[in-house]
Amino acid sequence: MFPFFIICDGLVLIISGIYGLLGGALHFSVFTGLVLGNITSALNFYIMGVTAGNSLKGGNYKKAQRFYRMTYGLRYIIIFAVYALLITFNIINPVTAAIPLLFPSFYFKIIAIFNKTI
Repeated sequence: MFPFFIICDGLVLIISGIYGLLGGALHFSVFTGLVLGNITSALNFYIMGVTAGNSLKGGNYKKAQRFYRMTYGLRYIIIFAVYALLITFNIINPVTAAIPLLFPSFYFKIIAIFNKTI
């Protein structure tokens, strides 16, 4: 999965650079947003795995499902609050910070497409 992240980050940087050269604003927040987005995405993915493991330890499926959904929502509320604060002070670019959060979803969809047997 790591090479996929590197390729996607490279594409985001290239697109951001082209946008900056064509008259858009190429600001440090573009790069800080990408870095923070990657860190957030990796931590979110790790915490998701730990949460899934912990929720299944009890043996009760309904309770585990409720716990997992609650922590899922809580993670994204925290991410949104931190991002909103950083965007308010123009420390990160909202687009480049949010794109890496979608990388795991894209990765697993691409893997599912190529692993399908027809």
